[in-house]
Amino acid sequence: MFFKSLMAGAVAAALCVGVASTSARAGECVLSPEAQSGQAVSKQCMSCHVIEADKPSRPTAPNIHEVFGSLPAGRKDYSYSEGMTGAAAKGATWTEEALFDYLADPKAYLNRVNGAEVKHKMFFQLKDEQKRHDVVAFLKAIKGKPDCN
Repeated sequence: MFFKSLMAGAVAAALCVGVASTSARAGECVLSPEAQSGQAVSKQCMSCHVIEADKPSRPTAPNIHEVFGSLPAGRKDYSYSEGMTGAAAKGATWTEEALFDYLADPKAYLNRVNGAEVKHKMFFQLKDEQKRHDVVAFLKAIKGKPDCN
């Protein structure tokens, strides 16, 4: 009887450890409330963009899962506009401020960075400041976290 109780306890402990480690893995994608709001707003972006780690870009727009902190035109599987390749050549980086400005008016941002009017492919503008802050928080939060999409 003692052996059965001991074995039952060991099995229960093993199951708890398995559940705890699964919960820890699932917990790797904990987002702040601001980033959670940004995740909801980013659903609009997904009509053109992919926001999933290790997925290829679409013909309509690049995968932006790892965009935060990177150079414009950084993905090899997408054909970027003159404005994006020019911004990369000028050393622009997708910082919080740059993404915030770009999302407000992509054409104005790319023209300013390039110092001239350039061709671009992004016509969507996110005018609401709080929504832009939230999307930037989301993109920053998922950087380097493949479980966060």
